[in-house]
Amino acid sequence: MVGNTLRLMLTRWLSIIRWNNFPRVVDTMQMDNVGSTLHAALFLAYQEENITGIRIDTLYLMKKIIFTSLADLILSDINSGTKWYIKKLDEKIFDELYEKAFAFFLSGEAPESLKNDFKETLHRDDKQLEDKIFLAAKKYVWYAEAQANARVFQEIYEVPLWEIKKSLKELSQDLECLKELLRNSDYEKYLAHIFRLSYSMRWNQYQRNTPISVMSHKVVVCYISYIIGMIWNDQWEDNDINNMLMRAIYHDVPEVITGDIITPTKKAVPGFVELLEKVEETMMDDYLFGYITPDYKDFLIPYILKPFDDELGKKVKYADIFSALVEAKIEDRIGNHFFHEKYQTILAHISRINHPGVEFLLKEILFHFDNVWDDVIRPSYD
Repeated sequence: MVGNTLRLMLTRWLSIIRWNNFPRVVDTMQMDNVGSTLHAALFLAYQEENITGIRIDTLYLMKKIIFTSLADLILSDINSGTKWYIKKLDEKIFDELYEKAFAFFLSGEAPESLKNDFKETLHRDDKQLEDKIFLAAKKYVWYAEAQANARVFQEIYEVPLWEIKKSLKELSQDLECLKELLRNSDYEKYLAHIFRLSYSMRWNQYQRNTPISVMSHKVVVCYISYIIGMIWNDQWEDNDINNMLMRAIYHDVPEVITGDIITPTKKAVPGFVELLEKVEETMMDDYLFGYITPDYKDFLIPYILKPFDDELGKKVKYADIFSALVEAKIEDRIGNHFFHEKYQTILAHISRINHPGVEFLLKEILFHFDNVWDDVIRPSYD
């Protein structure tokens, strides 16, 4: 379940282009959409708590977004607009279709704690407010994607934009956070800058067969952080999974401003790492934090600038290294010779880490990435 999901995330998810049957000036990959939805949902959740005083379960929110989106790895042939109409006309069939997709993931080998949490998260009916925030975030990201292309192809995007605007207006009647976002241009600019991570590419100095953005990388780190935290919790530890996922989704936000500066460059000159940290913080103040309130900035700073500090942060760093490992493995496996050395170097480094979650992931990755390489495999619906 875990290794195969990672394999699909790093292959199929990086191949699915959103709005694929519309003319586009900007392409958005499916995994970038998931990352943008996570950021929009967390922003809305914070604002809703701040405005209403109602506590939002952000752990449920993040897991629901990630777990639900996995169905798109199986249902990738159906675009978002068509899915919306299917659900509108027959919600029962829509739900049955998604249950089939979720059953595929649950059919794989995995610790029972992961399978049970997956099922419980997907089938909870006591989180109506969080579910509304999820839907609002998803619609807002759809709107941002469509709006950019509509500036050139206005007539083509007229109907979907009208539908999305209508949905957002209706949702804002029940969500103070969405109402505030839609009338606050600074908040919209903040999220627009965050969404830039979809266009900041990892390994940018090297030729890649399967390019991956910083935004997509963060989604992979979230998923791996969840796996590591849960497996270690099975070993009688008490990891704060919510905190781990928050660090994972925010850890590369400075690259919105600075770009993806590779580790060898950071370590090339003594003192450059420390200088770069000061540069990041100063540039974040000038280009990003100016659009949000001081209290929200204070809330975000630890997750953005110090994500790998302390023991919990160390586990998120393991997830970050694992993401680099699978990214390099994808390239190595399809014959990109530069990444063969990178993969071997990262593998040697991570193999020295004594940790049950790391050991589990190594077995899963080595099996699924080496022995199961047919990415056209789909579940049987017979």
